Amino acid sequence: MSIAVVTDSTSDLPVDIAKQHGITVVPLNVHIEDETYLDGVTISADEMYRILPDQKVIPTTSAPSVGSFIEVFEKLSESHDEIISIHISAKLSLTHNSAVQAAAELNTRGSKIEVIDTEQASMALGWIAIQAAENIAAGGSLEETVALAKSASTRASFIGMVDTLEYLVRGGRIGKAQGFVGSLLRIRPILTLTEGVAHPAGRARNRTKGIARLKEMVAEAAPLDKLAVLYTTDKDDAEDIADTVAGYSKNGKPVVAQLGPVVGNYLGPGTLGLGLIRSE
Repeated sequence: MSIAVVTDSTSDLPVDIAKQHGITVVPLNVHIEDETYLDGVTISADEMYRILPDQKVIPTTSAPSVGSFIEVFEKLSESHDEIISIHISAKLSLTHNSAVQAAAELNTRGSKIEVIDTEQASMALGWIAIQAAENIAAGGSLEETVALAKSASTRASFIGMVDTLEYLVRGGRIGKAQGFVGSLLRIRPILTLTEGVAHPAGRARNRTKGIARLKEMVAEAAPLDKLAVLYTTDKDDAEDIADTVAGYSKNGKPVVAQLGPVVGNYLGPGTLGLGLIRSE
């Protein structure tokens, strides 16, 4: 029985890694003025970060349509017997809901599609999809892979240090971190996803101290099955973090990945972060 793995573009999976594991990535939509772009396909992260500081242009995002998922699932069903579709927190995006509706329609036609709400985003989500693909490659069944994805979701964390909460506030994704607003001035907020929404995870007085705190958070979370260091615009800082914390992850030096247009729209330029899965 062949099993396909699907995720969405908020996973921020580097293209080569998604291809290596045979993971299909469904792009979300980015709306800028009167134009609609596909996340990571027709608009790049770097293009997005050039646009974001312009106060006159406020990009918005939207989930893939049910029809988009039906098209992807139908195509994969031609070469696979079953599908597991693994997605961003349903509290942050309607992406999971679109996938659920598409799966329900196709399951009535005899397909077997399981949809997972990871309550995560970015490479915390991406790693869950990768672990699912690795389990399938090792001979795991759909049921075993669903159980693994759910377990990995409980051990996954996305952590982000933002330069400003401006982008989360204007995008409506501030969540439980609302208490940060109005009290930070130049403090660097550190956020995490808990039960699918943004929560405060700390604060740093400046960027240097914030980077040091991210490194400490890796050590506190270890041992780790998977680790990625994330950035929007400052790759050198991400590489520095990755070099320092390489010993804490089973996969060696962490993957360094750029936050894509959709996730980056809410976090903004200057963001650094972590996507990890703790060991059982």
